[in-house]
Amino acid sequence: MMKIYQTQLGNLSTSIVVNGVPRRIQFFARNGVNGIFSTDDEQLQQAMEKSRSYGKRFKLMETPRPQPEVTYTMVPDVRTWQEARDYLRKEPYNLPDEEVSTPALIELAGERLHLIFTHLKKGKKR
Repeated sequence: MMKIYQTQLGNLSTSIVVNGVPRRIQFFARNGVNGIFSTDDEQLQQAMEKSRSYGKRFKLMETPRPQPEVTYTMVPDVRTWQEARDYLRKEPYNLPDEEVSTPALIELAGERLHLIFTHLKKGKKR
């Protein structure tokens, strides 16, 4: 898992001992003050969080949460916007007429429900 560390000492270069071997790490600061360093190396992460500099010279900024994987369902037998509207109004979706009254709303509903109507032509984006 990727972790991001931050320092307020600018472009900080420091050594961290990992399994008895010193490793040089570099925090990069775009604004000259807030430097960041990221790694997915769990041994390095543990060593950084146990080092004397942790909490004084640098700290854990954030741990990005993994994004859930989205699965899309292909709907190949729908060929017209009217069929798509009827499809979305039936079980299991039961969308009301107001939510599927135009092709643009049908597209939005399909995206929200992770459906791909393979034979429908998408509307032109402005």
